[in-house]
Amino acid sequence: MFKTIGQVFLVKPGSLSAEEKELYRDLQFTNFIFFKEHFQEDFPEFLDRLKASVDSFNFLAIDQEGGRVCRIPGEFPSPLEISLNYQKNKDLSLVKKWAQSLAKTVVEKGLNLNLAPVVDLAGEEAPEFLRSRTLGNDPELVKFLGEIFISEHKKQGCFCCVKHFPGLDEVTIDPHKDLPEKEKINSSSLEVFRFFAEKGVPFFMTTHLIVKSLDVLPATFSLKVIKLLRDNLGFKGCIITDDLNMGALGKWELSERIVLSLASGHNFLIFCGTFEELAYHLFEIKTEIEKSPTLRERLSESFYVLDRVKRWIYE
Repeated sequence: MFKTIGQVFLVKPGSLSAEEKELYRDLQFTNFIFFKEHFQEDFPEFLDRLKASVDSFNFLAIDQEGGRVCRIPGEFPSPLEISLNYQKNKDLSLVKKWAQSLAKTVVEKGLNLNLAPVVDLAGEEAPEFLRSRTLGNDPELVKFLGEIFISEHKKQGCFCCVKHFPGLDEVTIDPHKDLPEKEKINSSSLEVFRFFAEKGVPFFMTTHLIVKSLDVLPATFSLKVIKLLRDNLGFKGCIITDDLNMGALGKWELSERIVLSLASGHNFLIFCGTFEELAYHLFEIKTEIEKSPTLRERLSESFYVLDRVKRWIYE
């Protein structure tokens, strides 16, 4: 089982040293996430070298939300700018063209997963880490525009990922830096996520956030949060962590983050740190992965879910 653990990771490729490529081959890494620095060189050549280092690709991901969160260079309005424009002019063609342009940019680079849209309920008053990345604070508008975003991506053959469950509304602490908390889930936020779960969106991303009414653990490690998403909202797709390298999880060792994320029921773990750190901590938990019935069961579930999600684009 340990020899296939790479299949449940979405990792940021580094310089593709001999040691890095050996790790990818030995543990069957097939999913990668790309950042701005990857597009400052000859990306097709880099992608070819990466492809030669692994047996196959499954998901090649990027954060191409529009506005300031765009890893591939270009002039793309932010989600909030598009939302405000639509509210003013009611021109749906501009929304569709915007979503289509983002999807085409991703697909033209040979990638197939855009980690967007952000459906947290927040508008112009949002804290800096979230500002302009949302589609607004009107639940019905977020549902409407988010569905268009996903539909236009699907037309281009690109997967989408709704984020950040269970909602960063009312949160002021940036999870990149520290661990935010809130008392309970906003009922309007929950209905937005329920809407997208029922629409059959293939990916949901959780966030590093403690919801006190649910658990003392962050959503990333919480069985209760995953149960809410699966049982209450009826989500059947792949549940992804946010980056396990973020500051919010700093009090846990990386080995703990991996084990707790898997044990909670996450299917896909994002890690954007160095391969050296990842390799060290993976081999730290090798025995636990091999001997724990719970972790083996969770890995089997993840393989099943990921295989099912791969067929989403063709349905």
